[in-house]
Amino acid sequence: MALPCFHRVKESFPDADITLLTNRPVAAKAAPLEAILGKDYFFDRVLDYPVGTRNLLVLAALIWQIRALKIDTVVNITSTRSARLVRRDRWFFRAAGVRRFVGFAKEDIKTINPVAGETEWEATWLARRVRSLGPIALEADRYWDLRLTNSELYQASQVLEGIPAHVPVVAASIGTKNQSNDWEADNWLRLFSQLRTALPDGQLILIGAAEEAERSNAILDAWGGEGLNLCGKLAPRVSAAVLKRASVFVGHDSGPMHLAASVGVPCVGIFSARNLPRQWFPRGDGNRIIYHRTDCAGCGLEVCLEQRKKCILSITVGEVQQAILEAIARQDLVKCIQTAS
Repeated sequence: MALPCFHRVKESFPDADITLLTNRPVAAKAAPLEAILGKDYFFDRVLDYPVGTRNLLVLAALIWQIRALKIDTVVNITSTRSARLVRRDRWFFRAAGVRRFVGFAKEDIKTINPVAGETEWEATWLARRVRSLGPIALEADRYWDLRLTNSELYQASQVLEGIPAHVPVVAASIGTKNQSNDWEADNWLRLFSQLRTALPDGQLILIGAAEEAERSNAILDAWGGEGLNLCGKLAPRVSAAVLKRASVFVGHDSGPMHLAASVGVPCVGIFSARNLPRQWFPRGDGNRIIYHRTDCAGCGLEVCLEQRKKCILSITVGEVQQAILEAIARQDLVKCIQTAS
């Protein structure tokens, strides 16, 4: 969601020395930010600090590192913060010698559409946060370009070498950080068992973390056809290069879904209702987001026990299968039109 902002920073400061300041680890299954953005374009170095640290020695050392780099501008694209935390962060960076602040306005909070019951899209909100640097055309592909290198594209081509160019490829990731977002194994197994009948010549590619490899092997068995289980085998950016070959991506509200969307692959997103709709939807107009609004929508729960995940578990296998087949049909139509023209 922040990728367009990183492009805007690079456009606004084309000759600057740029430092990425990030906390670590973000989450147990989340890749470090630099593993997604790469190390060749968006920044020159990384400074990191432990999540939630209150250690004065750690913070003092970080201040001196920033001072030593003579950083004069800080662009803030962190998550929502209270006015108190914004003041605290400004004080911290002033102590580090920073004099220009972008994205620290207190009034920039996410908007909610009371009629539709939707939260503002995260990418729109972040773009507004840094609007003093200039406009960001979120519909433009260039703001979603991961700047994949020739090496990363070559590694992906090696992985995909055995897949014929004419066959449809379904890419999937069944992992998620939160229990409340998990559509669960039985649904995934039934989906790919049935989908194989509808796509007899199709190929399946599974990506994700290493701990998802065993569960993904069961998916390949249910698929019963040609496929690759790449969980834990590829760097995130090489995974993105592999995803470029897919006809459609299907998965939870997750990092792999956003990787697929960034390289232009239509996504079938299986969403719980823990967040109000739209905030974390992937970019692009060709996606099909399956979201069932329940009376407890917007709960924010990472673990749902009382309601037994009734929002995401009310999504049927047939519903997801139909969305996948429709996405592939649209892709085939687009290719035919392009060939004809």
